[in-house]
Amino acid sequence: MRLENLKKDIPETPEFIHTMIQSEVKKQLQDTKVVNIKTRKVKKRTGARVAAVAAVCVLATSTVAYASAKLHHMFLEKQGTYSIVTGIKSDDSTGKIDLPEKIHDIDISAGYIPEGMEWMDESHLQYPEHDLTGGFSFASVLLDDDDLDIVMQDKSVVECEERTFGNYEGVYLKYNDLAEDGSFNQRIYLLCPDVYRVITVYIGDDILKEDAVKVVENLVITENDTMIETAGLYTWSEMVSPEESSEGTALISIEDDKLSVHQVGEAFDMSASGEDSDGNYIGDNKISACVDAVQVTDNLQLLDQNNVPEEWMTAVGADGKIVNNTLSYIKSGDGVDTVDEIVKTESMKQKLVYVTVTYTNKTDKEIAHMIYLGTLMLMNHEDGAYQIYDPAEQSGTDCDRVIWDGVAHAAEMTYYSVSEDYGNGGNYISSLKPGESIQVNMAWIVNENDLDNMYLNLNGDGGAYEFSDSMLNTGLVDIRQ
Repeated sequence: MRLENLKKDIPETPEFIHTMIQSEVKKQLQDTKVVNIKTRKVKKRTGARVAAVAAVCVLATSTVAYASAKLHHMFLEKQGTYSIVTGIKSDDSTGKIDLPEKIHDIDISAGYIPEGMEWMDESHLQYPEHDLTGGFSFASVLLDDDDLDIVMQDKSVVECEERTFGNYEGVYLKYNDLAEDGSFNQRIYLLCPDVYRVITVYIGDDILKEDAVKVVENLVITENDTMIETAGLYTWSEMVSPEESSEGTALISIEDDKLSVHQVGEAFDMSASGEDSDGNYIGDNKISACVDAVQVTDNLQLLDQNNVPEEWMTAVGADGKIVNNTLSYIKSGDGVDTVDEIVKTESMKQKLVYVTVTYTNKTDKEIAHMIYLGTLMLMNHEDGAYQIYDPAEQSGTDCDRVIWDGVAHAAEMTYYSVSEDYGNGGNYISSLKPGESIQVNMAWIVNENDLDNMYLNLNGDGGAYEFSDSMLNTGLVDIRQ
């Protein structure tokens, strides 16, 4: 995700959707597959609601059917034009939820799956061609006594409905979304008191409401033999009102005398991760790196045509050139009485940035399975400081962020020339002997107006949106054009 996307008011894709699924677990599962949602036994709290939701992608359940299931109901109320609160009420005079010390884990079956969708793992149902975006993501939290005194507020909601989904009551929400980019622009909160939980279904912008409702209406939730202690499980009330995180603010500006900046053709030392001859992991191998060349083109001819990313192929026109990008500049609403709106659009050329890097082993031992990573950072350098670059600030328009419909993307390298069938089958150098050098190529497609703000981070931390200690220690490479 780019820096400007962090400003979105509508719920973003939970972080687990980007990190959970590795290529080796991508396999087609039968439509009738039973999905076992494992249990997190430790609370994880954060100040950001989206992060809190992402932290609870596991379920916990009960030993016996909850006797007063029919006494509890889910409701929604509007506050302002675009703000919705969702809560739980009880018909019981005490309003008490009789929660046992231990409950059963559960299995979720999908009685209906839209054509072409597959289970990517135990909690994500997606179209395989959408590459880990969109589709359905199932999460859950425990239902307890505190949940009856608190409500969830969702902003920028353009459609809402309180309804019954099969055997359960719930709420459907659709958020204001200005681009079809695989984000979760729909959500269903499903009250399941018989199994002591609220299930949240995140729904991508590639799913019609009718299909979303049909999938949730046909969910079958059954208890299995695994028992779980309820103490310490994450609850609806904690999800609604998460504790503030103690984490510090991201460092996005740094004085230029605190950051080493290398030039193209300059070799510098860094650490690399790999294995020794006995297969032991070593994370501090001393190597040198040198950016030999940077080339910028309007086509993909520099790439090995057998390894061109699929999404890039769709961005090439009939003339063989990369097509233009449409940038939309967004003014954010407050999510209550106003929503985000597009205030300006602009056509922008997209360019291929092709970087050649040489790595040299400076140790006296072979480094096996050495991982390498190039991360493209966008920064301004002015007034004696480096500042993480925000395209919205350069637009000349009173806007808060920028979105686009093309493939332009900085951060992690999308194309790399050397790979090994190891780990997740990605960016590894199989062997680098003492004194040996190897040359690799990395590539990105970026918007043309970003070319004079590019810096390359070769540090293995992969940072792109804040300055890390390891990045400051190793330095960046100036590849501005």
